[in-house]
Amino acid sequence: MAAAAQSPGRGRWASLLRWSAIVSALAYPLALLVVFLALHFVGERWWATAVGMYLPRLGFAIPLPLVLAATWRWGPRWLLALQTLSVYLLLIPLMGFSFSSRTGTAPAGQTIRIVSCNIGKAGSRLPDALAQVRRFAPDVVVVQAMNPGEEHLLEAAFEGWQLHVDGQYLMASRYRLREAWVPPPLQYAAGTGGARFVRYTLDTPLGLVDVFNVHATSPREALDRLSRGGVLNSLLSGRLLDPKVIGFVELNAYRRQRQIAAVAAAARASRHAVIIAGDLNLPGLSWIYREHLSSFIDSFAAAGRGFGYTFPASHPWMRIDRVLTNDALQPLDIQVGEASGAEHLCVFAEIGRGRQFAAAPIPEARHGRKDE
Repeated sequence: MAAAAQSPGRGRWASLLRWSAIVSALAYPLALLVVFLALHFVGERWWATAVGMYLPRLGFAIPLPLVLAATWRWGPRWLLALQTLSVYLLLIPLMGFSFSSRTGTAPAGQTIRIVSCNIGKAGSRLPDALAQVRRFAPDVVVVQAMNPGEEHLLEAAFEGWQLHVDGQYLMASRYRLREAWVPPPLQYAAGTGGARFVRYTLDTPLGLVDVFNVHATSPREALDRLSRGGVLNSLLSGRLLDPKVIGFVELNAYRRQRQIAAVAAAARASRHAVIIAGDLNLPGLSWIYREHLSSFIDSFAAAGRGFGYTFPASHPWMRIDRVLTNDALQPLDIQVGEASGAEHLCVFAEIGRGRQFAAAPIPEARHGRKDE
C-alpha cells in the first residue's frame, strides 16, 4: 500500500520534469533569438543593449548543456534537433563565426599588405608587438593609442619608411605618402570632440589609395562607471538605473556614432580606392556599424575564418579591430596576431584589386597637411 501511495507523487514529479524539459528546450532558442534581434535592431540606440554589445557572448552558451541533458533524459527526443538552431544562433549571429576563406589571389607585387594595431598599454613589451608586426611583412602599418614618448621607438622600427605621426596615430608606409589629412573636431551640443581618425593618400601599385586610421571612442569609461564597485553593488545601490549614469552611457555611444559617421562620409566621398583600418570599437551586430559602414567590405567577413576576436588580447571575446575596403579593392586574406603585451591583437590583411577599381588623379589638398 505504501508503494501504491507513493506512485502518484512519483508520477507528478516525472510529469513536472518532462514539462520542464520541454519548456527549456523551446524557451532557450527563443531567448537566443530575442537577444540577437535586440542587439541587431536596437544595439547602441538603447543603453541596456549598448552595454550588452560588449559582454562575452560565450556566456549565452552556458544553458546549452543543461538543456541538452534535460531533453535527453526527460523530454521528447525530437526536441534535441531544435537545439541545432540554438547552436547556429550562438555561433553565427551572436558570436560571429565565419566560414569564409581566401577569396582569390593576385600577382606578386599587386597587393597591399596592411597591419592595424592598437598598442595601448603595451609598455615595455612594445618591441614584442613591433616584432610581430614585422613578421607579417606589411607594406602599410597603422597604429592607434600610441603614448607620448613611444613615437621615437616606432620611428626607429620603421626607419626608411614614409611616416606620419599625429597624436596617438602613426602610419608607416613603404609607398609614397601623397597627403595626410586630420579632420576638424566634431561639434556637439556641449562643445567639441575629436573626429578620431586620420586619412592618408598613398601611391601604391594599385594606384592611389586613401587609408583611414581609426580609433573610435572606447565604451570602457561608460562601462566602468556603470559597474563601479561590481555589477551586484551597482544593482543594489540603484546605479544601474541612475539617469546620470545612463545618460553618460548614451552619450558615449552617441560620440562613437558621430565619429564612425564622419569616417564613413569621408570614405564615401573619396575618389580613390579606400581602406578603413583600426580600432573601431564596434563588436558584431553593432547598429552603428550597419548604419554607417555596411556599404564597405569587411575583410574578415570576406576572407576570414573562425571568430577573429581581437580584444581583450589575453582572452579575446570581441572583434572590434577591423580592416574594411570599398568596391575598388578586394580582401584576399586576413589574420589575427598573437598576444604581445598590448591590450588588442593586431590585424593583418592582404588586399588586391577589386572589380570596381578606377585610379583617379589625386586632387590638390585643400586642407590638412601635405607630405611629399
